[in-house]
Order: sequence, then structure tokens, then C-alpha cells
Amino acid sequence: MKATIHGRVPGARLRDMVPPAYRDAVVKDTRPDGEYSLLLFDHAERDVVPSPPVRKALRRLENPAPDGILAVGTVFTREALALLDEAGARPVVFRTALWTDESARARQL
Repeated sequence: MKATIHGRVPGARLRDMVPPAYRDAVVKDTRPDGEYSLLLFDHAERDVVPSPPVRKALRRLENPAPDGILAVGTVFTREALALLDEAGARPVVFRTALWTDESARARQL
């Protein structure tokens, strides 16, 4: 699982850069005149985003945009959400569920 990283995106363009299911949620708490960092993770219906790709994406995002970081994915594990919270990133999810890295790994087997 690999993230697509957009270091600086104008708020007015965010809606066009995310999958259709996330557009309203992304626009809801952003300003058109702002500048955001956008992390796009897997977003198919069965995808669960664990902490390792989140950790790597946050590390690769060297200098976050001034108005914040948006992390888009179907659902994040508890560990991934903790990393996003620590970085001050806002997760934008398709659904909520109580996954852990361990339970997500077991699902893949």
C-alpha cells in the first residue's frame, strides 16, 4: 500500500483531487483560499489503511502546508489514526470501523 502525496494544494482544487465519495467531506472543513497537504491512501471498499504506510507518508511529507494535512482513505486502523492525530492531520474516511494493525493484517491472510 502506497500513498500519493501532494505537498501543497490550493483549497479550491481539493474537491477535484479526491475520489467522488470523499469530495463533500473534504470541502466541508477547508477554505477555498487555503493551502493544504493531501495524502491519498487506498480507497476501495475493502481497503483498510494500517500505520506503516501512514508513517512513511508523513515522513516523506517534509514540509506540510500551512493550513493542514488531509489524509484520505476508506478506513484507518487505530494506530494509523494515532499517527495522523500526532501529526495534526485530519483523516477523511469513507466509513468508520474499529480496526487495529493486527486485525487488518489478519484480514489479508
